[in-house]
Amino acid sequence: MRTLAPASAGDVCRRGAQHYYVLAVDGVRALCVPVIFDRTYIHRADVSIWGKREKSFRLVGSAVVRCTEQRWQKNGWDSRIMQANPAFMRKILASFRRDLEAQAIEAGGSGLYQSVLARGPKLGDRGRKKGGSPSD
Repeated sequence: MRTLAPASAGDVCRRGAQHYYVLAVDGVRALCVPVIFDRTYIHRADVSIWGKREKSFRLVGSAVVRCTEQRWQKNGWDSRIMQANPAFMRKILASFRRDLEAQAIEAGGSGLYQSVLARGPKLGDRGRKKGGSPSD
């Protein structure tokens, strides 16, 4: 059985083949965001990895921290790779906060926006317009 090392906030840790940035620790749980290598698309909550320290651990290049896929995990890691730069951690936390705000706006409450479909059909409407000028 392997021994699992606990992490603190700001650590870059590895579990299996996946790398994580630890944002917060609460007892035996850790709030983590994954490091995505060789990304295929860019999400609004992605933060590009930069810095000399990160470069020495081969975390730079096409790698990003995906701040929208946060999850609480058990605070036991295969290895603790490094402590993140404080400026970079501020950037991650700002992106994390912005994404949470955007998700709250997107979820919204009922009645915030009127749906086009909620109005129902109009009298005399025969479906979509087929030809003629747009104002016809």
